[in-house]
Amino acid sequence: MKITLLLTTLLIAASALAQNTTDEQRVAQLTAAVDKAVAEDRFSGVVMLANGDKPLLARAVGMADPTKGIANRPDTKFNLGSINKFFTRIAIGQLAAAGKLALGDTIRQCLPDYPSAVADKITITQLLDHRSGLGDIFGPKFMASHASLRKLSDYLPLFADAPLEFEPGTSQRYSNAGFVVLGLIIERVSGQSYYDYVRDHITKPAGMNDTASYAVDENVPNRAIGQTKRGPEGPLPQRGNNNASLPARGSSAGGGYSTAPDLLRFTQALLANKILSKGWTDWLFTNKVDSGGKRGLGVAGGSPGVNAVLEIAPPYTLIVLSNFDPPSAEEVAREGRKVVGMGDEMKERRRGGPEPPGEIMIGKPVKIPMDLTHHVPVIEAKINGKGPFRFDVDSGFGGMMNISHALAEKLSLPVMGEASSGDPSGKNQKNVRILHVESIDIADLHLGQVEVTEAAADGPQRDVDGVMGLPLFTSLLVTFDYPNSQFAVDGGKLPAPDGSTVLAYSVEHGVPTIEIDVAGTKVTTDIDSGSPALLSMPLSLAKSLPLAEAPRVMGHGRTVGNEFDIYAAPLKGAVHVGGVTVTDPMVDFVDIFPRANVGFRFLKDLVVTFDPEGKRMRFVKP
Repeated sequence: MKITLLLTTLLIAASALAQNTTDEQRVAQLTAAVDKAVAEDRFSGVVMLANGDKPLLARAVGMADPTKGIANRPDTKFNLGSINKFFTRIAIGQLAAAGKLALGDTIRQCLPDYPSAVADKITITQLLDHRSGLGDIFGPKFMASHASLRKLSDYLPLFADAPLEFEPGTSQRYSNAGFVVLGLIIERVSGQSYYDYVRDHITKPAGMNDTASYAVDENVPNRAIGQTKRGPEGPLPQRGNNNASLPARGSSAGGGYSTAPDLLRFTQALLANKILSKGWTDWLFTNKVDSGGKRGLGVAGGSPGVNAVLEIAPPYTLIVLSNFDPPSAEEVAREGRKVVGMGDEMKERRRGGPEPPGEIMIGKPVKIPMDLTHHVPVIEAKINGKGPFRFDVDSGFGGMMNISHALAEKLSLPVMGEASSGDPSGKNQKNVRILHVESIDIADLHLGQVEVTEAAADGPQRDVDGVMGLPLFTSLLVTFDYPNSQFAVDGGKLPAPDGSTVLAYSVEHGVPTIEIDVAGTKVTTDIDSGSPALLSMPLSLAKSLPLAEAPRVMGHGRTVGNEFDIYAAPLKGAVHVGGVTVTDPMVDFVDIFPRANVGFRFLKDLVVTFDPEGKRMRFVKP
């Protein structure tokens, strides 16, 4: 079994407050949103809205521990998920302000014995900004040892020997591992454990007496027990406690506990510069302003049975804590942002590609039929426990997953924000909605907490419900067995590249890209299971290749917003893709696409395995 928990931090700029809404009206609107969520069994927890240090609403609903009949109270302690990262960020700011470290310091300067050479080139700023190239702490190693993770050093073996996902500073991808390293830096520089440092320098000065990183097996009065419908083999018919997905104790990346009153005290202490000096408090709020220059900031965390949101839009503070699965708190907080004028949608800010799923669970290797009727591999999957639905699996799709407008409407998927998207030509950029999917189940593979994009209602229509990309299967091996029409998913990693069977690839534009040999010419080429071609190349390359005849129009194609001619000509020579050779093939030429690609007519005789995390692929010819 494998499980990955994504604890998402949201940084949301505050907008101008609605001038014609009273606090009483705000409370009424927020109360109505909470009541609706409770009536639909979508929320259990606490909601607090405050103006300054005065709570306008402190509402507790649902059960803290259903097995013992204990109800949630306004001061119940909830798991914060990634909100702990905000405490870690503050601790780094404190130590920098005290001159004990500099944000430009490398890991090695702070942790001389860090067990990897990457410490020499990753800076503290890159760790804070998720631009370090370090990955996650969750996965098979986590599941094998989660019950023994009680201090930060216990987390280090989960990722210390893993290769970087990208060179530090060149991209951005959410990294729990990076915040564990920040916690280790805090421990080394301060001489205290991370937990003691946060207590002495953040929670105690703020008067937060009910905030700490409690151990799972610690007897903690008035603690909410997470209730999840996410089981090891897919959605459960009813909620159960989430202890099996929790480490023995949270880390500097997330997993501590707090209460709504404590978080309000924290907000007031932060805004009053009692935790950080004004200059460093401003550093926390840098670039988090609306068009009128008003400061605002939000953080959140989520995992099975955990969802927490803290929004600061002075003078208002909104706190939503839930012991249900995400997006239970986020949906209520979205309504809360509206009533205090913070805007009603999160905006997609990531620059390093889509985030991995919030959780990945696989009980045994998955092998299912793969339909190749239209050359693009198609498989069946359930979404939020419903279906099955049909999806293309397209290595040429750089996103996580795209769902048809019709399916999004049918499942009433919540909108989380928007992102920019385009077709393979690099043109026709447009904004698409980001939707939240609770679960994706492919036989015994369960993927939870997934952000997907929605296809335009007026876009090209096909007999499928969407498309899945390789990023959806991060930390897994994905195999297209074309000769047997079978799709497989398993754990593990591919061996080191050998230049023949196993090849390293890059993903600069989200698609696996390698260099192939076309009649002696090196050509940068995408591996695209969605393409019908054996080899398709930009028309501009035709003049540099030995062709038996001039390219002529053989057909037509289209993408979203583009229609184009497909030219073809026989090549005089061989195409070498790793150890696979095709002699004198018919080559397609397309004027619109900037890169070559190999597709179905090349792949159809092969068993092709992708290792998205290791950026490797394997070609086997049965």
